[in-house]
Amino acid sequence: MPSLTQELFNSYSPLYKWFQTKQSRCGDRLIENHNLQMEQNQIIRPDGQIKDFALLGTAFVYAFRWHLGLLDCSFDQTVAGQYLDLTTASQLLSAKTLEERAIACLIFAAYEKQYRSGSVHEIATVLMKNCGTKLKPELHYVSVMVDDLVNLIGSISSVWDKSDSSLSKDKYYLNSVFSGSYFISADAQQIVDRTVIKCFTTLKKYPLTQQHFWQQVAYVLLDWDDEYKIEKICWYYSRQKAVFIYPINSLFKDLTELRAEFREFVEENYDEEICEIPLFEF
Repeated sequence: MPSLTQELFNSYSPLYKWFQTKQSRCGDRLIENHNLQMEQNQIIRPDGQIKDFALLGTAFVYAFRWHLGLLDCSFDQTVAGQYLDLTTASQLLSAKTLEERAIACLIFAAYEKQYRSGSVHEIATVLMKNCGTKLKPELHYVSVMVDDLVNLIGSISSVWDKSDSSLSKDKYYLNSVFSGSYFISADAQQIVDRTVIKCFTTLKKYPLTQQHFWQQVAYVLLDWDDEYKIEKICWYYSRQKAVFIYPINSLFKDLTELRAEFREFVEENYDEEICEIPLFEF
């Protein structure tokens, strides 16, 4: 089954071409203004080379969920929680310092990779070697990733908590799949209080591309049955210390009609398959 990301970044794919025909001048202005607002933002840069930005990005997603309190009673329902034993998970979730929390989140990301690609990331072996009762990194590149993640985690309160997010967190979904995910593999990082939240750790000064914009829009359109009652989409850039939240009603003239059109397009161009992405609802 093709993935949403692969299709959106493939200019020859039917999905890419469909979104290209729908891209309007208003959408172009949103992307342009979005990026311009970040022009003056300072960027939190790693003090060394990051070997795996994908792993770091996943680790930050776990750190973000941790900050929101979404892991307190539901870690065993996350993707990483399906692979880590309870004893190890409890040890990691008892982290007291930012460094310990960063290490834990990198381990969670390493085990989520097992689901995504079939193998645990090599960093897990390094990080899970005990030194007394404390987990410590042993290789330089690992230390760079830990230190970088510590800085990103340390900025969450000053950025997210001061944003106008005002999420209730009464109901949330992790790795949310949609009705259309049976045709195109797609799972959103998290939906909290009817808001689709995408976290980034990119170093780019102007990070919002058409494809990243389309990805969030695609999540909304793939929810054919309006299961999640999505009201907002959100981009959170941890390095640039920026949060952008857009109400759905400001992006679509007629969401119901566009969803129906999108569903017809997807069913005509993609084959239905069993969707194995886990859905966790709380």
